[in-house]
Amino acid sequence: MGRASDGYWGSAIVSRFLMRWAKRAWIALPVAFTLMGTSPAAAQYFDIYGEGNRNLTRAQAAYDAMPADAAAKERAALTSDLIIGLIGKAKFKEAYELYLESRELDLHPDAVAGAVGHGLVAFVRNDDATREAYEAQLKAIVASESCAPCYARTFAAHHLARHFYLAEDDVNKSVEWHARALVLSKIDLAPTDPARVNFAYQYASYLRRIDVEAARGAVAETEAIALKLLPRDDHIGWLYVFLNNGLVALDKGRIAEAADLFERVAQIGVKEWGEKDPQLLSIYQNIAILRARSGYTSEAVDIALRALENEGYSDEREFGFHRALLARLLVEDERPAEAIGYFRRALELFKTLEDDNLANARAQLDLADALSMLGQHEEALSLASEALPVYRAKLDIANPQRRGRETQAAQIFARGGEMALAVETMQAVLDGNENLLLDVYTRDQDRRALASEGSSMFRESMAIALRSGDTARAWRSAQLALISDLTISAKASVYPGDAVGFSKTLEEVHATRAAEEEARLAIGSGEGTVGALASARADREMAEARLEEKYPDFASFLRPQPLAIAEAQALLGANEAFVLPVVFPNEVVTIAITREGLSWGAADTELFGTRALVRRLRASLDAGLAGEVSFDTEAAHALYSLVFTRKIEAAVSSKSKLIFPAGGALAQIPASILLKRPATPDAPLAFLIRDHSVAITPGLGLRSRTATRAPNPFAGVGAPTLGPAPVERAALRGMEVDIESLTALPSLPGALLELTRLKDAFAGDNTLLLVGDEATEKAVRTSDLDQYQVIAFATHGLVSGQIDGLSEPALVMTPQEGSQSSDADGLLTASEIAQLKLAADWIILSACNTAAGNGKGTPTFSGLARAFQLSGARSLLLSHWPVRDDVATRLSVATVKAAARGTERSEALRAAQLALIEDKSVEGATSPSIWAPFVLIE
Repeated sequence: MGRASDGYWGSAIVSRFLMRWAKRAWIALPVAFTLMGTSPAAAQYFDIYGEGNRNLTRAQAAYDAMPADAAAKERAALTSDLIIGLIGKAKFKEAYELYLESRELDLHPDAVAGAVGHGLVAFVRNDDATREAYEAQLKAIVASESCAPCYARTFAAHHLARHFYLAEDDVNKSVEWHARALVLSKIDLAPTDPARVNFAYQYASYLRRIDVEAARGAVAETEAIALKLLPRDDHIGWLYVFLNNGLVALDKGRIAEAADLFERVAQIGVKEWGEKDPQLLSIYQNIAILRARSGYTSEAVDIALRALENEGYSDEREFGFHRALLARLLVEDERPAEAIGYFRRALELFKTLEDDNLANARAQLDLADALSMLGQHEEALSLASEALPVYRAKLDIANPQRRGRETQAAQIFARGGEMALAVETMQAVLDGNENLLLDVYTRDQDRRALASEGSSMFRESMAIALRSGDTARAWRSAQLALISDLTISAKASVYPGDAVGFSKTLEEVHATRAAEEEARLAIGSGEGTVGALASARADREMAEARLEEKYPDFASFLRPQPLAIAEAQALLGANEAFVLPVVFPNEVVTIAITREGLSWGAADTELFGTRALVRRLRASLDAGLAGEVSFDTEAAHALYSLVFTRKIEAAVSSKSKLIFPAGGALAQIPASILLKRPATPDAPLAFLIRDHSVAITPGLGLRSRTATRAPNPFAGVGAPTLGPAPVERAALRGMEVDIESLTALPSLPGALLELTRLKDAFAGDNTLLLVGDEATEKAVRTSDLDQYQVIAFATHGLVSGQIDGLSEPALVMTPQEGSQSSDADGLLTASEIAQLKLAADWIILSACNTAAGNGKGTPTFSGLARAFQLSGARSLLLSHWPVRDDVATRLSVATVKAAARGTERSEALRAAQLALIEDKSVEGATSPSIWAPFVLIE
C-alpha cells in the first residue's frame, strides 16, 4: 500500500522550515523603522533595508572608540547600538554575550528584546530557570508602555511566539502571540514602516500550521501591506511575500509555481548574503522538497546534500531535522535502505531535545514508513504506535500535519497486517476532514486544492477499505481521490437556469486568479510591477464578489457528490465498464464497475515503479514522433498488467467500451496504447483498442445530460493564414516552436482539406466554414456557434509558454494585421474560449496538445478541455501530443462520418484508429505516436 506522506512535504517540513529560518533570518534582514521617541542607537540600526554592514561597522567603531570613563548613558547607547548591529548581521552569539556583559546598563529595549529573544532560543534552551526568567523579561517588555511607539514590544511578542511557546510545541499559544505581535506592530510602528510586512508574514506563516484557510487570508493581507509599504519592486521585503505565496501555492498543489517562488527567494537570499550563508539552509531544503514533489528526486537529494554547507548556525535540533529531510528525499528517490541510517541519526539527535516531541515523532513515523516498505513491520508498527499519540496530543484532527500523519500511520498499520487499527485510524481522519476538504475545494474552486491536500488521504482510505471489505467506502474514496480538473467545469455547465452565465462567471474567477498569480510571479522574476499586481488583485476581488452576488449557492452546487455503487451501475450501459486505477508508490489498486457489480484488484510494483513506467512510455511516444526510438512495448504491457489484474480483466473482458476517469497518474497517456500481451516478433501488437473502445469522463454522474437541440449540424474553424506550408504533408500541428510572431508558424493544407471533408460528411446546407483569412478571433465570437451540433477546430494548438508571453493554452487563428488588441492577435486562448456560448454535442480539436494542462506542472485536461466544457460543450475529441497534419485529417473525418451514421463515438474513434494502423500506405501508421494522440472526453 502506498504512503500518505504528501502532507509531510506540504505542511510539516515547511512549518519546521519557517520556525528554523525565521529565528535566524528575522533580524538578519535590516529593516526600516521610523522610531519616535527612541534612542539614536535604535535609529542607527533600523535605518533602511540592506544597511546591516554599514550599521555594524559604524557601531563597532563607535563602541571601540568609547572612552574608558564614558558616562553610563553614553555606554548604554553605544552598547545597545552594537548589540543591534550584531543581531542585524546574524551574529547572535556575540550579541547575546555582549548583552550578558552589559546587563547593569540601561540598554535600549530593542537591544534587550533582540538579545534576550535570540539567547532564549539559541543558547539557554536547556536552562529552565533562565528560560523562565527571560520569558518574564520579554512579557514585561510587551506590557511596557514606556517605549511605545518602539520596536521592542513587538519584537518581544515575536520572540515569545517563536522561541518560547514553539519550543514547548504549543502551536496554538505561539499563534496567539504572533497575533499579538502583529497588533503591536500596527501600534508601535509608523504607518509607513516596511517592517509591518515582516510581522504580517510571521503571523500568516504560523497561522498556517493550525488553519490553512485562515492563513491564506493572512498571506493575502501580508501582500496587501507590502504593496502599500515596500517602495520598490526589488525591495528585499518581497522575499517574505514570495515565501508565503510559495507556501500557499504548495498548499494548493501548484508545485511548479511554488518551486519558482522559492527559487526567487533563494536568488534574493544569495544576492544579500552569499551562497553558503546559513540563512539559506531552509530555503534550499524547501527547493529540494519541491523538486521531489515534481518528480526530480535525484536532483532533490543533491540539493539537500549541498545544503550541508549552509549548516553554520545549526544545533542538534537543526542537524536532526536536515538528516530526517535527507532521509525522506532518499525514500522518494527509491533508496529507502540508504535512508534508514539518516533517520536513525536524526532520532538520536532529537532524543537529546526534551522540548521537541513533534520533531521526534515525525522522524519516528518516517522511519516506520521506510521500514514497512522494506518489510520490517515489527519495528515499524512499534514506532508508529509510539509516535502517533504525540500528534494527537498536540494537534487537532483537522490540522494538516495531523491529517497527514494519521493517514501515514494507517497505511503502516495496514502494511503490517493490523487492519482493524488501520480502519479505525483512517475512519477518524475521514470523519474529521472529508467535509472540510470538500467545502474548501468547492468554495475556492482551485481544482488542485483537493488533489494536493486530500488525495493521499482518500487514496489510502480506498485501499484500506477494500482490504477490510468496505466496498462502499472504498468506492466513495476512490472517486474523491481522482477528482479531476474537469469536474467543476463539467458540473458548472449544468447549473440550473443559467448554465452559460454561471460558467462564464466562474471562469472569470479562474482567469483573474491566474492573472494575479502571473503578476505575482512576474515581480518575482523581476519583470513585473507592483502596480500590475495591485490591479490584478482588484480584478480578482471583483470577480469573486460577482460570483458570490449572482450565485450565492455556488459552493453547495459545485460540491463533489460521489455516486453510490448502485447509482454508478445505473449510469453504465450493458457493454460498458468504468475502470478506476489508483497509483500508489508500491502498487496499483484498480476498481471496475459494471452493471453486474464492483470488482477490484491490486498489483505490486517496485517502489515508484508505476511512475517510472508512465514516464518511459510517454517518452517513447514523444520520441516516436521524430522516428528516434521504437515504442516501449515492455512499459506498455507492464502498465496493462498493473491495471488489468486477473479480477479486473475478468470483470471487463466482455465489455466493448471501457471508461476511465479524467484524473490520476495514468491520465497523461491514452489507455488505448496499453498492450494486453507481451510483444512478439511474429504477431501484431495486442493494443487494448483491438478489443475495447476507450473514453474519458470527468464524472459518471454527468453522463445523463440531454443532447443539444442546436438546429445546424456542423461548423468548422481553422486552416488559418500563416507562413508558407511545409513541404511535407506529415508536418506536425503545434510543433515545438520558438517564434516572435504567429506568422512564422506554417500554414496547414491538411486542415483545410479536413474541415472541407468534415463539412461534406453532414447532409444539408446549414453548415459553416471559417477558414483562411476568415478564421479570425472576431469571426469565432460573432458567428453564433451555439447554433451548431458539431464544431471542429483544425489548426495549431499551443501550450502555455510555447510562445513568449503566452501564459495559457491557445488555438491559433489568423492574426489581423496591424492590430495590437488581444482580441485580434491570432491566439484564441483558453480564457477567451470559456467565454464563448456553445451548445455543441461534440467539439473536435484537431490540433496538438489540446489535452494538456494550463501550464507547467498542471494536470492533464486542465486547459482547453476545461475551457470548452465551460463554454457549453458536451463531449470533446482532444490530442495528447502533436498530431501529423495528414493523420489528423484521416482520423477526425473517419470518426465524424461513422458517428454521423449512428456509430457510438468511442467506437467510431476506435474504428478510425484501427483502420489507420492497418493502412500500409500511411508512413509510420503502426506507431502509437502516429495513430493514438486523440482521446474522447464525454
